[in-house]
Amino acid sequence: MKTLYRSTLPLFLAGLIAAVNAFAAKPFEFEDIKLDNGLRVVTLEDFSTPIVAVQVWYHVGSKNEQATRQGFAHMFEHMMFGGTDLVNAEEYSNLIRKVGGDCNAFTSFDFTAYVNTVPSNQLELVLWLESQRMMFLKVDEKGFDTERKVVEEERRMGLNQPYGSVMEQVLPVLFKEHPYRWSPIGNIPDLRAAKAPELAEFWNYFYVPQNATLVIAGAVKHADAQALAKKYFSWMPSGDTTGRLTFTEPEQKETREITVEEPFGPVPLIGYVFKTVPETHADSIPLELMMIALGQGDSSRLNVDLVKKRNLCVQALADTYMLQDAGVCGAGAALNPMANPEVAFKALDEHLTALKEKGLEEKELTKAKNQLRRTLVADSLTVENKANNIGDATTIHGTPEWLNERMARIDAATLDDIKRVANAYLVPERKTVLHVKPNPEKKLSADAERGTESDKAGNEFKYTNPKEGVKRPEGFSTTPPMHELLQELPQTPTSERTLKNGLKVVVVPNHELPFMTVMLGSKYGAWAEDAAAPGVASMTLNMLTKGTKKHTAEELAEIIEFNALTLEGDATMDAAQVTATGLSDKLPLAVELLAEVVLSPTFPQEELDILAQQRTMTLSVRDQSPDYVAARELRRHLYGAHPYSRTPEGESEDVAKLKPELLAAYWAKYARPDTSVVYVAGDVDEEKAVALVEQYLGEWKVEGSAPEISLPAIPTPEKTHILLVDRPGAVQSQIKVGETNITRSDPRYHFARVFSQVYGGAFDSRLNTVIRIQRGLTYGASGGFIPHRFSGEFTSSTFTKTESTAETVQAVLDVLAGMRKEAPTDEEINTAKSYLVGNFPSGLETPQDVVNYAWLIEYSGLPKDYLNQAVQAYNKAQRQDLADVAEKIVNLDRLTIVVAGEASKIKEGLEKIAPVTVIEAAKGQETPGDTATAPEQPKPAQ
Repeated sequence: MKTLYRSTLPLFLAGLIAAVNAFAAKPFEFEDIKLDNGLRVVTLEDFSTPIVAVQVWYHVGSKNEQATRQGFAHMFEHMMFGGTDLVNAEEYSNLIRKVGGDCNAFTSFDFTAYVNTVPSNQLELVLWLESQRMMFLKVDEKGFDTERKVVEEERRMGLNQPYGSVMEQVLPVLFKEHPYRWSPIGNIPDLRAAKAPELAEFWNYFYVPQNATLVIAGAVKHADAQALAKKYFSWMPSGDTTGRLTFTEPEQKETREITVEEPFGPVPLIGYVFKTVPETHADSIPLELMMIALGQGDSSRLNVDLVKKRNLCVQALADTYMLQDAGVCGAGAALNPMANPEVAFKALDEHLTALKEKGLEEKELTKAKNQLRRTLVADSLTVENKANNIGDATTIHGTPEWLNERMARIDAATLDDIKRVANAYLVPERKTVLHVKPNPEKKLSADAERGTESDKAGNEFKYTNPKEGVKRPEGFSTTPPMHELLQELPQTPTSERTLKNGLKVVVVPNHELPFMTVMLGSKYGAWAEDAAAPGVASMTLNMLTKGTKKHTAEELAEIIEFNALTLEGDATMDAAQVTATGLSDKLPLAVELLAEVVLSPTFPQEELDILAQQRTMTLSVRDQSPDYVAARELRRHLYGAHPYSRTPEGESEDVAKLKPELLAAYWAKYARPDTSVVYVAGDVDEEKAVALVEQYLGEWKVEGSAPEISLPAIPTPEKTHILLVDRPGAVQSQIKVGETNITRSDPRYHFARVFSQVYGGAFDSRLNTVIRIQRGLTYGASGGFIPHRFSGEFTSSTFTKTESTAETVQAVLDVLAGMRKEAPTDEEINTAKSYLVGNFPSGLETPQDVVNYAWLIEYSGLPKDYLNQAVQAYNKAQRQDLADVAEKIVNLDRLTIVVAGEASKIKEGLEKIAPVTVIEAAKGQETPGDTATAPEQPKPAQ
């Protein structure tokens, strides 16, 4: 280790300086203007992909709410998708999807941001939409009541997540008077007490040009973007936000302490939280660097000592969290079951004292700086990330120039700075001691359910539209400006070669940023493992970086993290991959280390013990979720003895059975050059990339031919039936409906994807429209075709309160049957096609995205022009094609329905739908509530 480390260190330092200087010489070349009405417009050119990110950041967050209206800013974020006089409710997201774009929004303590990414020729549509809701938003009582119920479900979901109640119990201990003492999601009683006219007042005051920043980043010239910004926003009145409240927090003068009893947390947590400084303070960067060295990464002080040496905890972490008005830093640990919390606290104290007395070593500070530098580049790979960074810098720091200054601030931090901030902030009078104790008997906060519906008497508020004195300029378009859609994919240059040992090498150059990725993909995933040893493939790949014939795990971690690289292995059911990423000057070292862990892993027992503990904890958290329990029963029933009946990680009980010799045997059998592909992507030279792979992997040889595996048959589906997983005390039911189905290799799959969009792939899909929008039975419902390598499924997923379980299950079946009775309309099909086709550029934005698609095509055995075939198929899909999908591919008579909920309350209603089999909850799964997870699908606000 020392030989390699010392020999590469001078080259590393020279290369790193060159890479950093190259990045610094090409800072974010944005333009920042302010319109006469006060609207800030920041533009950034990026022509690497024909897409554009458009974001509007309003300088209003939960800290601007009244104490009796907690959650108001987030509530209003939802209302911003309620339409205008020209755009109907829910049509905002539909229009964005029609051009192949995505939209969303998020609310923080300090701001609310509305984010859109579309093909660059659709920029005008987004600006038109954003301008309309800034000035002409509909705010009515009916929409308010509907979205308030949705937000209530969102809040319940958050509380029901593992450790979901911790933050909002800790915040009022940290902050006694500042509005940071409550979380942005707010609380149900306050939302129920609010009236729609209050929303109108909130909108009129905060949602004005003077209080907003418009960010346009992507494939559009500065002048063109600015001209369109002026066209759609310059005519607006500026608004008046003078007199807005400012907040102060009394100085903390003594140590505080809080114990949280957590119903859905499987392991105890302990830690310290220290009050520090706002994000804009000069000490924020030294604090970041200090916490990186203390507790981020495998080579950090806390991980090496508390996790590996003393075995006190499963995980240890240190971090900072900076807001506009205040900040905190902290260090904590997830304890091993037998660990003494007081011993763990004492260990934390030792490390904090060491920071104050001795600070960091030069090498530690350099490593932390390298990691922050890498983050600056990695966070700039997509136009959406660039826009996010610009919006945050402009809103919080007052100028986007902060992005170009941050690198210099990182470089300027010294060892003296680290020691100074440690002594200034890691002190008793700034400290809060945190204990989180698992308590499955504890019920959720009464706030999750209490509160009454608002009194609607005398509150027939219809809408506010437009803002006072606002009138569209003459000639302003009253219809959304939309342009032609993409007809074929933008081409990404790639080159491919095969080495003498059969290893294929694919290079995907992109010189936009000094960043690279090296990935070795193996066609043997968890599907190939012995059914008697579930999880062995995943654990084997995770263990590759935990020790080799040249380096111990600790030595590898130090080299990787000092050089600001990532190197990790992972196995899915269908394939496996080892991936290295970092600044592009580190390509030689990345290839060398990747080859080392692939060719000479040792799988040491002590490292396996640590990783097994961490995985067991992760799986114990997963097992708390009824969403997972329902999904597990569904796949087990659908797939029987087939590998798809399990997950790559296995179950908690499988982990303890894994031994080093099992991992070594798996890797010896399935790690082969002739069934692998190496992808090198990013800021790389093609010839040098191939030469490096050949240098380090060209002599990789194995004996014999590739193993051939015969997979068990997939069971024949039974007639439609219900599996009811009993969860006594549950307040929500998780619902999964599924059947095995086609893969990507089926020529009808492209039409099936269009079908999926119409059925359950969008916010305005038929399934979500009926169950959420029309009936208000859920926070979200989704469904469609899910392809794998050897099979696929057609599924539907949602959740609802216990009382409406049978109604919701029947609604899902009715919508599915309706796809046959009423074939998708031309409008539905065109919207789905437009989204699928138009969204392709976003999916291929970075070289890493291109690699992911290329690898999927490779291990699935699909034709190289598969993506172009998909675009062509989407474009020609017709009503009959989708009708055929409903009639010939989806089998309504052989569905498996899984419901995880309280059997005593829902069994009778479900029996009216289909035969019911009750399954007892797994041991340890009886919990006092639910952990609902919203189905994955695009939503206008979340």
